[in-house]
Amino acid sequence: MRPVIVLGTAFVVGTLFGAACGPVREVGPTALVLEVYFNEARGTKALLISGTAEVDGVPVNVFPTSQRPEALTGAAFPVPQTVRVLLNDSRGGTPVEVTVIGLNADGEAVEAATQTVTPVTQRETLVTLTLRPFADSVEPDAGLPDAGVFDADGGRPCQCDSGCCNTFGTCAPARVPLGSGTTLNAVYLGAPNQVCTGVCPLGRADTVVNGTCRCGSSSACGDGLRCLAGRCVCDQASGCRGCCSSGTTCSAGRIKTECGSGGVACGRCEALSNVCLSTGRCSQNMCTGAAGTCCSGTGSVESKWPTCTGASGDCVACDPLRSNACRVAAVGGNSSPCACGAGNSCTQEELCLFLGGQAVCRRSF
Repeated sequence: MRPVIVLGTAFVVGTLFGAACGPVREVGPTALVLEVYFNEARGTKALLISGTAEVDGVPVNVFPTSQRPEALTGAAFPVPQTVRVLLNDSRGGTPVEVTVIGLNADGEAVEAATQTVTPVTQRETLVTLTLRPFADSVEPDAGLPDAGVFDADGGRPCQCDSGCCNTFGTCAPARVPLGSGTTLNAVYLGAPNQVCTGVCPLGRADTVVNGTCRCGSSSACGDGLRCLAGRCVCDQASGCRGCCSSGTTCSAGRIKTECGSGGVACGRCEALSNVCLSTGRCSQNMCTGAAGTCCSGTGSVESKWPTCTGASGDCVACDPLRSNACRVAAVGGNSSPCACGAGNSCTQEELCLFLGGQAVCRRSF
């Protein structure tokens, strides 16, 4: 594990030195954990980091501009670099614009990125930035390069006649590598040659018409559905937590005629006394809970991600965007059978992405 560089700021509660690399903490100090990716071929040997926020409409420094490491020695600088910025709790809930500039051994700006993030009080917030070639040579502040425009197109301004530019400076849609091995297009909102103003729900739309996300000729798909070849479908890969009816509707899976869970096809509980339980299993289900299977509706189905076996033996739908594997679900703390890599399923603010040869939870948009 690489060391975590900790920035001392005027808003740090205590000062840390030489902190070890570790997971982002759910409970702890209010902090930003910057995970910075860059192109080693451009010669980046140090990071210049700054953060600003608006107070009464005026941008102010959240923490002093800092260079890490402080000395340009030309020593090896592996990718990625991780920087933990500690903030005062009062910064929680206030958007902060973070700018990271890559400096070469001569102190010249060679690549950069900027991203706005909202810290959460008494929690560490992961911010993943990918540096791009520096596109603005203006130096208004004591010789420090201005944030300028960052894009991956050789320093040229955003040129996307067919669409807008995402935060990485590339033409949308971008390809998103999920931990499951699936690659999805991210469909952005915005005018051609302009910075994108938003992104459609990932996997639920494939185009934008008059500023509205759509799947084919219809509206963007709803919860539990995915956009496939221009139409909304319900299947085990769509994230339906109940059961799929007719392949196009995600049912809650809690009524006698549509009983099921884990995104499998709905079953019908036959006979008068055979009712659908709250778990999505018929009360007269003969499911035995054999290894490699889970219970849903009228019987058992194969337990294979993204349909996994819960602690009760019933099928559970894992979110295909935030997990990539099944694990044994225990009663209590590890009650979810869904996992991303070696860890828990990702939060709603994250995606399970395939990065650096492994599946990890990362903020993406």
